[in-house]
Amino acid sequence: MPAPASLGERVEFLLWVPPEASITQEHEVVPDANVDLLLELSDERCRAVLYGPLTRSIHVPSRAGHGYLVVHFHPGAMPRLVDASPSELVNASVELREVAGLSLDALGERLLAAGTPEQMREELTPLLRQVPYPPGDSFDRALRHLLARPEPLRPGALADALHLSTRTLQRAFKERVGFSPRTYTRIARLQEALSALREHPARSLSEVAHQIGYADHAHMTRDFRELTGRTPSDFRRPA
Repeated sequence: MPAPASLGERVEFLLWVPPEASITQEHEVVPDANVDLLLELSDERCRAVLYGPLTRSIHVPSRAGHGYLVVHFHPGAMPRLVDASPSELVNASVELREVAGLSLDALGERLLAAGTPEQMREELTPLLRQVPYPPGDSFDRALRHLLARPEPLRPGALADALHLSTRTLQRAFKERVGFSPRTYTRIARLQEALSALREHPARSLSEVAHQIGYADHAHMTRDFRELTGRTPSDFRRPA
């Protein structure tokens, strides 16, 4: 589901899994620099969990008969829903008691009464707009620069290109995503490789590695093993 226009710079997308489609299962979530707000909805209660940026894979449980609404924030756009920094939430999660001052019971009632995913988005949007977000800084400049280039830059070269000190760049990434520019680029490249593997299942690993900017498929496999514990080929096999 597309992000609301008023939150397009903060929210990448929303995902709704209705109760009739959910199953009891552990879902693998691979490393990324994004923060996710997970809302679990049932007749009994509404549960809200904020998941921080990931440098390793985690498993998130779901229960059959429960609805799940996920808000996927852009990298560096972690909302101030908790009194914690992104670095404190790396590979971690925290349960919320409220969202923007609204109790979870009241929020759950509103979302369940909304009926459609689009109406749920309309209910949630005003609350998310009330939450403070980090102001623009050197991280935003660096991210725009990285997204505009076909190949990743080494942190020193990135700092030079932006006329920043390496220390300033390191601090900006630490404050906004919780880890270093080097870790960020590794994870961003992993995500790009995963997308390529899903979209082009017949393409060889060497071709995917070359497309993404790895030196060769052995380097790509090494990154996959270190970050996910699995090989690229594993992500082509049926789950």
